[in-house]
Amino acid sequence: MGSKYLAQSNYKEKIVKAKIFTLRAITTAIVTLMIGALLSLEFDDWGWFSRSGSLVVINGIILTSHQIIQHMHNLSQYQQQRQSQFQRDWAHEDKHHLIRDDSENRWKSEKYGLYMLIVGTVVWGFGDLLNRI
Repeated sequence: MGSKYLAQSNYKEKIVKAKIFTLRAITTAIVTLMIGALLSLEFDDWGWFSRSGSLVVINGIILTSHQIIQHMHNLSQYQQQRQSQFQRDWAHEDKHHLIRDDSENRWKSEKYGLYMLIVGTVVWGFGDLLNRI
């Protein structure tokens, strides 16, 4: 009975964390758009509002890629555990080698894809400012 309660507690905690993460992302998006609009009004240049839109896209990417971010965290923990673990059951290792390698490669691919989306969006929104620096 104690483990069932613990599992329900962990599940509820994950739901609360997900809701908080979502609320922060929405708040950040709204504030970003408001700042972009204020800068556009102040400088009479609506390019700033457009740029704020690219930042909202990055925020959306992070929000929708929350599972990828969790996979990156799990991969990091797995790699640390793997390096520090003394392996005694070689047959067990052989049986699960392909499964782990597939998951590890998929997680790395997701991580690099997320980075490419973010960098591409920043370049899209702010790349024309490089020659003004």
